[in-house]
Amino acid sequence: MTRWQRRARLIIAAFAVVFVVIVARQWKPRHPPAASTPIPRSDPGAAIEVAGGRLERFKLSRQDVSVEFQTQQIYANGSMKLYGVTITADEKDGKGTLKASGKEAEVGADGSTIVLNGDVQLVSSEVRAHTEHATFAKSDNTVRAPGPVELTEGKTTAKGVGMTFDRERDVLSILDQAVITTAADGGGGATEITSGNATFARRERYRQFDKNVRMQRGEQLIEADTAVAHLSEDGKRIEMIELRGDTKITTAKAAPGALQALSGRDVTLKYAADETLEHATIGSAASVQVAGEAGKAGREIVAGMMDITLDRDGSTPTALVARDAVRLTIPPEADTPGRTIQSATLNAKGEAGRGLTRALFSGNVQFRERGQNVNRAASSATLDVGLKRGMSAIEDAKFTHTVRFEEGKLLAVAATARYDVDKGTLELSGSEPGAAAPRVVNEQIAVDAAKIDVTLDGPKVQATATGTDKVKSVLQPTKKAGEAGASGGGAPRAGENTAKMPSMLKQDQPVNVTATALDYDGTTSKTAYTGAAQLWQGDTSIKGESILIDSKTGDLTASAVTSATMLEQTNKENKKERVRSVATAKDLTYEDAPRRLTYTGDAHMSSPEGDMTAAKIELYLKPSGDELDRAEAYDNVTLREQNRKTTGMRMTYTTADERYVIVGAPVKIIDECERETTGKTLTFLKSTDSIVVDGNQQTRTQTKGGGKCQS
Repeated sequence: MTRWQRRARLIIAAFAVVFVVIVARQWKPRHPPAASTPIPRSDPGAAIEVAGGRLERFKLSRQDVSVEFQTQQIYANGSMKLYGVTITADEKDGKGTLKASGKEAEVGADGSTIVLNGDVQLVSSEVRAHTEHATFAKSDNTVRAPGPVELTEGKTTAKGVGMTFDRERDVLSILDQAVITTAADGGGGATEITSGNATFARRERYRQFDKNVRMQRGEQLIEADTAVAHLSEDGKRIEMIELRGDTKITTAKAAPGALQALSGRDVTLKYAADETLEHATIGSAASVQVAGEAGKAGREIVAGMMDITLDRDGSTPTALVARDAVRLTIPPEADTPGRTIQSATLNAKGEAGRGLTRALFSGNVQFRERGQNVNRAASSATLDVGLKRGMSAIEDAKFTHTVRFEEGKLLAVAATARYDVDKGTLELSGSEPGAAAPRVVNEQIAVDAAKIDVTLDGPKVQATATGTDKVKSVLQPTKKAGEAGASGGGAPRAGENTAKMPSMLKQDQPVNVTATALDYDGTTSKTAYTGAAQLWQGDTSIKGESILIDSKTGDLTASAVTSATMLEQTNKENKKERVRSVATAKDLTYEDAPRRLTYTGDAHMSSPEGDMTAAKIELYLKPSGDELDRAEAYDNVTLREQNRKTTGMRMTYTTADERYVIVGAPVKIIDECERETTGKTLTFLKSTDSIVVDGNQQTRTQTKGGGKCQS
C-alpha cells in the first residue's frame, strides 16, 4: 500500500510539472517541426492546432519528463487541449519510470487547473491506477477524481468512488465505497477492508477507514464505525489499530480457549513484529467470548473496560484485566451446571499454551451456580478462581472476607472458604470482625467451629476445634403445623425440618451441643460429637466422650457419660413435681421407639429420692417423654433410699403404684438400725412406706442385727 501511494504522488507531481511548464511556454521541442501541409482544424475555435508531437524537458543533460500527444489545440485565451496524451517521468531514484495517460487533457488559461479525461491510467513497475476523470488544482496542490477509482500495488488492490490526493500533506483519500484487498503470503486467505471512505497518510504513517468498517482477515472479522491503522517506521507493517464507536471482532472456528468474539467501544489492538495480535484494550462496554470445546458454548466476560494480553498465536488470552461491573459466565453443559461470577474488578493470568488459568475477582463478589438439582449462591469481598485449560471449567474457588455461601436452606459464613467445584465441598476457616468463627446453618443444625468442612450433597458437615475452643452446635426445633415455615399437614416440603429429637428432650426448643469435633450427615440425619461432648436443653444435660444423635429415629447414644435429667413424679401429696436425677455410666443409649433410656457399665443414678448402682439401668418414659413410666436395673443392683441399702440382682420400679420389686440370690436390705434382712424378693411400696421380703419358698427370710438402734 505504501509503494503505490508514493508512486501516485510522483505521477501527480509529474502532471503538475508538465502542464505548468506547458502553460508557461517553457517546453521546447527537440527538433524544429518540419514543414507540413496545412490540415483541416478539428476545432475551429483553436488558435493553433498541432497533429502529433512530443514535448521534452531536460535536467542536467538527463531526460526527466516527456509528453507525447496525438493532437494539441491551443486557444487564444492561453488554454489548451491535448488528445491521446502519455506522460513519462523518471522516478527520483532513477530506478524506473512513471506513465500517466488519458484520452484528453485540458489545461486552464493560467495553468492552475489540469483535467485528464477518459481512461486515465497511472502506471509504474509496481503501481497501476485507473479512473475516468482526474483534476489537478494548483491552488491547493490537490488531485481529485470524482468517479470510480482502482489502484493496484503488488498483492494489494484498492477501489472506490471518488479520490483526493493532497500532495502537500501526502494524504490520499477514497471518498466512498472503499474496498482494499491484500493477498496473504503463501496463498492463504486475503485481507479485505470495506468502508464508507478510506484515508492513507503516508507521511504520518496511518490509514483511516470510516463508516461501516469491515476488515476480514482469514477467519477474523473486525467491524467498527471507524478504524485507524498505525504503521511501522518503514511503513511496511501494522503496529496498532484504533477502533472507534461500536466495535465487534469475531473469529470463526476459534480453538478452545481462544478469543471467539470481542466487542465494545474504543478498542485498541496492538500487533507484534510478525503482525500477530498481542494486546487488546476495550475502553467501554467491553465483552469477550472465549471459545469452548468443540460443540460447546463459549465463556463470556463483560465489563466496563478491559485490557487483554494474548499468546504468541494472537488469539489465546494469557492475561486479562477488567474493571466496572465485571461478569464471567460459564454456560451449563450436559453434566455441569452453569456458573456466573460478578465483581467490581477482575485480574486474570495464564501461561503460554494453556490460556487463562487463574482469576482474581475483587469488590462485592457474587457467585452463582445453576443447573439440574443445583442452585447455589455465594458472596465475598474477593474470589480467587483456578481455571482448567482454556477456561473450560472452574477447578477451585477461594472466597475471602465476609464470605456467605447458600444452597437451599444451607447457609455458610466465614472469613475464608475454599470451594472444590468438582467435589462439591467447602472448607471454611479464619476469623474476622463479625465472623469470629465459621458458621454453618440449615433447617436441622447450626454449627460454629474454627474449621468446618462441608459436602454440599447431603449436606455433610465435619467441624473441628483448635486449642481450648469447642465446636458449638444447636439442633434446631422441629416445625409444627401452623408454625411459620411448616407445611401445615401432609408430606413435609423440601428443606423443611423433619428432625426428631429424643423424647426426653422438648421438641419445640433448640438443643445445644459442644465437643472437640462434630460429624453431621444430612443424608442419614445423624450427628456425631467426639471429645468432651456436652449436650444440654434447659435442666437436661448429657456429658460424654462422644454423643451420637439420630434425628430420623430420635435415638441417642453416648460413651463415658454423665447425664442430668428432669423427670416428673408424683409426691406424697399426690401432686406432680419435676425431680432432677444424675446418672453416670460407660455407655448411654436412648431408643425412641420404646422410649427406653439405658445406662450400661458401672451405671450409677442418684436423685433426691435415692441412689442406685448396677451393671445396667433402664428407664422407660411415658409418651410425653418427661415422665418416668418404669425403671429396670440389672446385675449387682444397689439401692439406697430413706437410710436403707438394698442389694440384689434385678430391680423393677413402676410409677403407677410406686412399687419397687428387687430379686436376687438373695435380696439383702440393711435399714438405718443396721438390721439385715435377706430373702428372694423384696417389694417396697413408696406410698405406704411398707416393705415385704419374701423367700418364695426357696430361700429362708431372716432378719438379724439391729443393735445400732438399741438403747
